[in-house]
Amino acid sequence: MKTHNLKPLSMGLAVPYPRGFSLIITLMMMVLLATLALGLLGLSTISLRSSTQGQAQQMARANARLALMLALNDLQKQLGPDTRISAPADQISASSPDQSTVPVSQRNWVRVFKAWPAGKPGDPRPAPEFQQWLVSGAPEQIVNPKLVDAPLGGGSLEIVTTNSVGATGQPVRVPVIARKDDGSALAGDRFAWWVSDLGTKAQIAPTAKTPTAIAEVRADQQAAPGYALKPVGTNTKPFAAVDPQAPTLGRLPTWQSCALLADKPENVRGFFHDFTTCNRGLLTNVRAGGFRKDLSMELERPAGSGPDPAATALYQVGGETGINLQELWTYYNLYKNLKRGGSFTYTTGGTMPSGSPYLQIGATPTECANDETFYLKQPVITSYQMALSFRTMPVTSGGATVNRLHLYADPIITIWNPLDVPVVLPSGNYLTVKYWQIPYDMVIRKAGGATLTCPLAACLSGATSTSDGDSNFLSMRMGKLQQIVLKPGEVIKMSQVGPAISKASVGGSGHQLDANKGFNYGGGVYMPVRDRAGQTIDLAVNDTISYELKSNEFTAGATKSSGHTISSTGVSHTRHFSLTHHEVYVGEDRGPSSESLGYGNMSVDWDFGDKRVKPAENRGTSEPGVPGTKKPADRLYANDSKLKDVFRSINGSDTRDLPASALAASKQPFALFSFSAKTEKSGARGTRSLARFNPKALHVDFYDLTAQERDLLPYEYSVEPLLSWKNNKLEVSPSGNAYFGGGEDATNGCSTVITHSIPRESVISLAAFQHSFANGFDTQKAKHGYATLNAREPMLPQIAHAIGNSTACPVLPAAKAEGTLSGNRPLADHSYLANQALWDEWFCSGITPQTSDTYGRPRSQLTVAQEFFTNTTKLPVAAYKAELRGKEASKLAGTYIPGATPSPNATKEIASLIRVDGMFNVNSTSVEAWKSLLGALRGRPVLVADIHGKETVKSENDTTPVAGLRSPQDLLAKNLGDASSPEQWSGRRTLTDDEISALARDIVIEVRKRGPFLSLADFVNRRVGNDDNLARCGAIQAALESEGNPVNAEFRKSRSVNGDVSGRFVFPKAEDGPISTGCPGVVSQADILTPIAPVLSARSDSFVVRAYGDRTDADGKVIARAWCEAVVQRSPEFIDPTDTVEKDYAAITPLNRKFGRRFEVVSFRWIDPREA
Repeated sequence: MKTHNLKPLSMGLAVPYPRGFSLIITLMMMVLLATLALGLLGLSTISLRSSTQGQAQQMARANARLALMLALNDLQKQLGPDTRISAPADQISASSPDQSTVPVSQRNWVRVFKAWPAGKPGDPRPAPEFQQWLVSGAPEQIVNPKLVDAPLGGGSLEIVTTNSVGATGQPVRVPVIARKDDGSALAGDRFAWWVSDLGTKAQIAPTAKTPTAIAEVRADQQAAPGYALKPVGTNTKPFAAVDPQAPTLGRLPTWQSCALLADKPENVRGFFHDFTTCNRGLLTNVRAGGFRKDLSMELERPAGSGPDPAATALYQVGGETGINLQELWTYYNLYKNLKRGGSFTYTTGGTMPSGSPYLQIGATPTECANDETFYLKQPVITSYQMALSFRTMPVTSGGATVNRLHLYADPIITIWNPLDVPVVLPSGNYLTVKYWQIPYDMVIRKAGGATLTCPLAACLSGATSTSDGDSNFLSMRMGKLQQIVLKPGEVIKMSQVGPAISKASVGGSGHQLDANKGFNYGGGVYMPVRDRAGQTIDLAVNDTISYELKSNEFTAGATKSSGHTISSTGVSHTRHFSLTHHEVYVGEDRGPSSESLGYGNMSVDWDFGDKRVKPAENRGTSEPGVPGTKKPADRLYANDSKLKDVFRSINGSDTRDLPASALAASKQPFALFSFSAKTEKSGARGTRSLARFNPKALHVDFYDLTAQERDLLPYEYSVEPLLSWKNNKLEVSPSGNAYFGGGEDATNGCSTVITHSIPRESVISLAAFQHSFANGFDTQKAKHGYATLNAREPMLPQIAHAIGNSTACPVLPAAKAEGTLSGNRPLADHSYLANQALWDEWFCSGITPQTSDTYGRPRSQLTVAQEFFTNTTKLPVAAYKAELRGKEASKLAGTYIPGATPSPNATKEIASLIRVDGMFNVNSTSVEAWKSLLGALRGRPVLVADIHGKETVKSENDTTPVAGLRSPQDLLAKNLGDASSPEQWSGRRTLTDDEISALARDIVIEVRKRGPFLSLADFVNRRVGNDDNLARCGAIQAALESEGNPVNAEFRKSRSVNGDVSGRFVFPKAEDGPISTGCPGVVSQADILTPIAPVLSARSDSFVVRAYGDRTDADGKVIARAWCEAVVQRSPEFIDPTDTVEKDYAAITPLNRKFGRRFEVVSFRWIDPREA
């Protein structure tokens, strides 16, 4: 060791030191140097150890980044293509879907499936085709769907711990991948990852600005204004005090930062898997690939260039077209026909206030024939009745006065406006209803005398053995003397004006009998009672008659091959029209097109009953028209024993003897014949009354009168004795109102029943088309022809609210969505087939004209588009944001709306320019997320109307309004166990937070039963198949009707279809449920879907990837760990930029078909170990 000569510390003053001092100093210095040497050696060791630790941490971070890259690779490969869906492992359950059977720490894994491939709407659902779990693991592990059947053991780690999810939350465990150094069994690296699906969570963001203008409030009710935060939680409500429109909600970078707004930071941890701040989605079609088409653009086309019914049919059954886009176009554009500013007196009294919206029927038959919306404006006839009475009248016969028995006929019609706006038939126009022969004999016996058989045809039509008379014996005109103006939902009874009149005195040879409101008991059209030989019946003062009614063999018209008449020739007119029927006209009963337009029918055994009139077909403009098509062997006769339950006899026990004195004093009622729409209490069959009653199906035919048909059709034919004028079916208010809904009488029924809403502006939500009356109508204009031969018909069965709802047709097996009825008539599950064609292929952008004065700031469609693309103004669906990808905003609007109407490309390409903030994946099993979504309208203002349909804005507080009728009367439905409660027939429902929570819980149960949903329509629709519980209805409907759900509980308790009744059907469970499904008081699936439909999807496009990496030493001990997170979102751009984003998916490159659209990392962070 080298030595150094040390100089004295101080070279100045010499100080005398004691002896030995130098030795002590030397020793001390040696100790100091030794200490310093040891210190330096320690520092060297620490530096070396620190350097080693840093390298290990770098390796851990590198492993975490590697894990992230591998996760992104899997995401791109599995969910880059449009035709994939994502769903949580939590869906997997066993017999009890209340809880998943998956181990808790694996329930929040994401699984990927191929979507339901595009095809025909009636194609069977494919078995789910599992692709992969989006977690780390060996390749053979993550493609095994049973990987979650048991808890993970060794070789796994908890990548999300209670530090993130809280003590009551669900941690996440995933397999670990180990990479060893130099083949060592111990030393090396490990990594893992987990993908969190943000689309199954509720989005935390400010809700849309509270609207104030009427049009904006209505749009808000259809447009998912935001997720509700106040009701979040059960025991704790962390966001109860948060303003839902607070701007800070839009500035939260991560879910963890939400703790800053909570009542207590720790209270948000339990919602780790329920909420997010950064979820965005694309409006892609998971079935066919590519972007969805914009129904708003498609339906904004003008009359004459709108959708062709055949070309745009959503489905076909038996070669015939079902619901088509022309039906939706007609309904969508109906708001352009709304009038305001008129001043009318209602038929039942009172004046329509100025400014009330109303629909007006054409002023002439010709104008009606040119109206695309004609059928949607027509009042509905809910009851065609004929009351018959006896009375004697003095007549001169053989020079003497005798009391001759006469038959009095009282035609009675009940009309109904099912809409939430008034309907006006202009003064000078009127409706005519024609009555045809009634297939009955009156069997009359004078006390002590002979029994005479007197066919009603002989009396009403004057038929004899040598002359058939006129089978269409009477027609009544409504609106000729008193204008028809109906309030929203109003039901009115109409009958003959004035005193009784002989048939010979009725103008137009019996076809111009004028009616007025109410039932005129003192009226009637009379004619002598005659037997088959034409003989009359004369009574002495002391005579008494008894009587019975029996069905007979006569029909309305006859040919040589079918039908029977009194005439010995057996031929009447030129056709065998029906067994009995009624016809409905605008204007006169038959005549030139300027005077008459036949458009409706109510019949038994119509001679065209097996063939609907085609759009291009015209069945003639003069008698006889086209011969009927129904086969002679299929024709019906009232005296057939198989029909005795329909054409029932009125026997002596149902009658009373009538003395001549009573007959001379007043008419004595004895029978009432009715075609009546079913009601909840008065329906003889006990089946659902409104769900299969389409008020715009104005032609109804009983083809074979089987029990199945009578259960299926919305009308019933009845024959009942009248012993007095006290009869439920004849009750009428002093103002002329009749009753419907709960019953035909004042005790059970209501005079205001609203079942359908008319758009006041453009429709925003696909589910709002439930009100469109769509039923497979292939023509929208009434067509002139002979009589009513060209009246349009629906494809059976009738359905009231097809789109957005999904309840099975009970006459079809559970595993079928289409079939045939007798006569080879097609039968369709309209909801299922239409939903299948609509929900994945179409959406409504809301880029529509806002020109109505109900908007706060009227704008053209072009302006709406321009302001959206330039981020100047939001669309009605505030979650829709412009995603222009560098395109020039100022030019885009003009490209798609070059003139008064959109270009064809607008329909196909608009969705590619929209991103959806907060798009929600219906495969979610988060009760809290569903609760937040379902409460989207909580506290939002609603529209209410007065009895005239005039609207005002009403504020809500802590309840969620149900988006059923879009302009309900301001009546909250209550007393739901009582069918006579008026609010349920024209008012509205609201849901409490508890009801929303229960509904969310029950929806999640259904998601577990049915998931994964392979398309959006798969979620909306019932599950066609052999499981009756799943095949009965869609997921939300099943939740609403589940045992214990409070929303429709009162209807289930006492107002449901009886089990004996539903048991008559092929699919009994399909008929279970409230009899009056379709009234505003019964909350339906489409009601729930209306406000949330714009943001729904069957897949997610935004994810959080949590990645983990570590480094182990030679002993296998972890010496460094790292966690990171990246938010990744799918962009519209394809991996291969050769294809434009809007390109037809079938034509994209193979690379893009395999990897789809590019995922992009939008944020990245290293996670603090204390959080991980």
